[in-house]
Amino acid sequence: MLDVAKVVGPVMQSGEVAQAVVEAVKKDNAGKTVDVQDKGSYVRIAVEDECVIRRETVEEMIGRPFRMFELEAYMSAFNGQIETDSEFVRFYLMGNA
Repeated sequence: MLDVAKVVGPVMQSGEVAQAVVEAVKKDNAGKTVDVQDKGSYVRIAVEDECVIRRETVEEMIGRPFRMFELEAYMSAFNGQIETDSEFVRFYLMGNA
């Protein structure tokens, strides 16, 4: 069970992109517990301490080219701090910069 005080990650609008991101989070954060809460209209993805999503992995899961800035259009919120790059997005806790 995850420590809610330590979880980070995106909250995504349900749909194709959210499903690809869920699968990418599981692959990109191998060895960590990934908690996915499907609330119907949105999906909350939670990982303790740090959550990385790589562009290459999302493309693999969605089956088409993907630009990381597209994530913002489907992400209604997130937990933690965020670091963005053209190749990845990283969610983390302040002390883990």
